[in-house]
Amino acid sequence: MLPRPFSVIEHKTMHPGTPCHSSRGPAAWFFAALVMFSGHGFAQSQLQNCAEQFIGGSISNAPTLTDSPSDQPFGNNQHLCYRVKGASFFALEYEPENFAPRWAAYKLSPENYGDKGCSTYTRTTANCYIRAETWSEFLTCTESRDPFHADHLITGDRLRPADFGNSGHDNGHVAPRQAFSWHACGNYQTFSMANMSPQSALLNQDIWVKLEQQVLTWAVDHGPLYVVTGTTFGKFPHEHFQVYRDRILDPKHLYPSGSRMGDVAEQHHAHFKNTDAGHILRPKRNANPKKLQKRASNMKIPTGYFAVIYRPETGEEPAHAIAFLLPHTFENLSLLEKRIEGMAKGRSFWAFVSRIALVEQTSGVQFPGIPPEMKRGWGDEWFLKRAGSREIRAKDCGQGKPQGVRENSTRQERLTACVPVLH
Repeated sequence: MLPRPFSVIEHKTMHPGTPCHSSRGPAAWFFAALVMFSGHGFAQSQLQNCAEQFIGGSISNAPTLTDSPSDQPFGNNQHLCYRVKGASFFALEYEPENFAPRWAAYKLSPENYGDKGCSTYTRTTANCYIRAETWSEFLTCTESRDPFHADHLITGDRLRPADFGNSGHDNGHVAPRQAFSWHACGNYQTFSMANMSPQSALLNQDIWVKLEQQVLTWAVDHGPLYVVTGTTFGKFPHEHFQVYRDRILDPKHLYPSGSRMGDVAEQHHAHFKNTDAGHILRPKRNANPKKLQKRASNMKIPTGYFAVIYRPETGEEPAHAIAFLLPHTFENLSLLEKRIEGMAKGRSFWAFVSRIALVEQTSGVQFPGIPPEMKRGWGDEWFLKRAGSREIRAKDCGQGKPQGVRENSTRQERLTACVPVLH
């Protein structure tokens, strides 16, 4: 049987960003108001360009952080829309103080992936598309590095691809790469560092990617789906999950709220030195805290990650929704499949089915497009009955035929076409 969380005791969440009063003069007040108005106007236009990624194609259903209106980011955050001419991929709210993607929203439509998933590129082919200098080199390319890059849309200081190096953490996608493999530029845009969160390598390369695969399988087989993935920075609510109540996992190993990357890397390094392979606290790779980038060392690190999935009403089938809330922890969550009777291989994420309301309380992200009554339940039988993921792309697809391919182009021409457009 799949582990199911117990009922929960509700608790209140503090909402940061309460406006304060100022004694500044009229000129200063007018200038500040002008800046705020201009910023929000820009943010609104960005979400409008990505409106199809929200439930019903409306920015009124865009996720919000704390009490912000749907068309405006919270505080100094930025709304970003990742798109090219003729196609949009995902929208994102970015928190510059922590270099953090707080949420990413995207619609997954089965028709985009084609028969047997062949209207897609593999990761390697998509990387070659961006990196090969000539078209002939692309056609014969069999290996290429991931195209991590500083974001093209953000104003101000930006993360660089190597900033999480030596931390023992990956550049973890918030909006998943494969979800946008149906377009030649989709893969590249997900590798923006604004879409990256410092995820434990064990989390990123196992339980999180397995959850991404499950969601994509649901989308291809039963879509369309509207998905929001994101980060949490408050205390992880471990007491709501059976695996902690049964002491299968230990809450003292959770990343504490407010932790800085430097502190987590030190603990990561200590676990690597003091544990053997196969131990639940053994990291996938070591950290080297002394060589951490300064700005990365001071970053607050997420305490958890969430995915909220909504399937709209289709024909006579009513709407359905499900959520997952995964902890950021020093423990290897993939080992749950060995510790829980009946847990199938690669299904550890099912231990973290959550109420959508609990995701809202923990992350501060609200989901206005989902009815309140759908936010109160633990899981949804419709999704549970369709559990099981697969590789959506058949092995005999060949190179694939995604949208947006510029044949006989140079690297510079392809890269220029794949850079996100503002308007």
